[in-house]
Amino acid sequence: MSFFESVDITRALIAAALAIVSMISMIIGTAFGLFTKPSQRLNAIIMAFGTGALIQALAIELAMKGAHRLTHEAAQSGLNAWLWVSGGFIAGGLIYYLVNKWLDKKGAALRHPALARFYYLKKKQEEAKTILEQLSKIEIVRSLPPEEMESVLTCVEPVSVKAGEVIFRQGEPGNALYLIHDGQIEIQSSTNGQARTIATLGSGHSFGEMALLTGEPRSASAIALTDATLLRLGKDQFDALMEISPNLRKAVEQLNSQRILHNVQHLKEPMDAEHWKNIAASNISRLSKVEELNYMKKHASSGNPFAMFLGAMMDTIPESIIIGASFVTLESYTYTFLLAVFLSNLPESMGSSSNMLEAGFSKTKIFSLWCMLIVAGAIAAALGNIFLINSPPAILTLVEALAGGGILAMVASVMMPEAYEDGGAEVGLATIAGFLAALFFSLV
Repeated sequence: MSFFESVDITRALIAAALAIVSMISMIIGTAFGLFTKPSQRLNAIIMAFGTGALIQALAIELAMKGAHRLTHEAAQSGLNAWLWVSGGFIAGGLIYYLVNKWLDKKGAALRHPALARFYYLKKKQEEAKTILEQLSKIEIVRSLPPEEMESVLTCVEPVSVKAGEVIFRQGEPGNALYLIHDGQIEIQSSTNGQARTIATLGSGHSFGEMALLTGEPRSASAIALTDATLLRLGKDQFDALMEISPNLRKAVEQLNSQRILHNVQHLKEPMDAEHWKNIAASNISRLSKVEELNYMKKHASSGNPFAMFLGAMMDTIPESIIIGASFVTLESYTYTFLLAVFLSNLPESMGSSSNMLEAGFSKTKIFSLWCMLIVAGAIAAALGNIFLINSPPAILTLVEALAGGGILAMVASVMMPEAYEDGGAEVGLATIAGFLAALFFSLV
């Protein structure tokens, strides 16, 4: 009998239908995400429940049954069975990690709220690092705690000046520090009505540092020689930060006690500029809702729909392959894994669809994305059933383990962090409940 004659089309179609059932929750979740405002907490609880069910299904329905298949059908030792299963899981996890990392750079991170927030935070850190690289050239600023610079950056604003414009005059109250991004600034001092040039500063230089710490009158005037772009760090905002940051206040008091205003070269072991910049950038760890929305709108155009589709396929196709490969008859089929996939898809599609809508994607495009994904999943399940159902035990176990490794990597990197972030510590109990519920369906 040839391969094509042995193919059971009816069985493959039923396998595809089962995959569709497991993914139909994507459409339900999308509808809730687009037309209602579901509670993040409820969404997190459902996601945690689905996570627990998936973990049980991966451990018992996939890994354990795969190892059992090898020891009983292929007469392999327990160690060999473990090596086949663990090798597949590790390889699947690595493939997921590498492909997911590449797709996220193409804009696919928008498909998951948790990945999107991480993507936006990385963008914020990259932008902050550019500013910090310039600020690190200012010895006074570099003497401030790098851990506090995330808050200090909120005080930094770009300022454009025209050639000949006076930035500040000698004798005026000091109210800001300036860093030259581009252009030239002339520093003049006036004595007995006679002005003389003290210095001509260019890109990367700073002036007005003394004002940041004391606010004493300016000892010189600053005039733009050319059109210039500056970064301004205002004293009022900086003082407000010191009111709520004891560490920042303490650092400034120490600088004053060292009489830095008279001789910045005598600072006590100022930190290396590169080291200071890296520490400061690594402490950019917060992303407010306003910042998240701004980054979402700013980077929505970079969210390549095709990359998002490929990323979503990578999340769901392994599940469909497992559903297809494990289906023989309706009577013998165990629905635990299918139920776990259904539950996990519901909150994930809900959050992802809401996130994509805020990013500027139309409802039609969002629904189309999930519908195409369901079609792709059904095809994957049918192909998995056709090509894997009669394959040697080692091949079937390896393919399932590869898929399982990708699913487990997705659960650990996306679902679990997102559930905890939105639901708090209670999601641990929901995860246990999902695990036990899946175990119940496996045994009963």
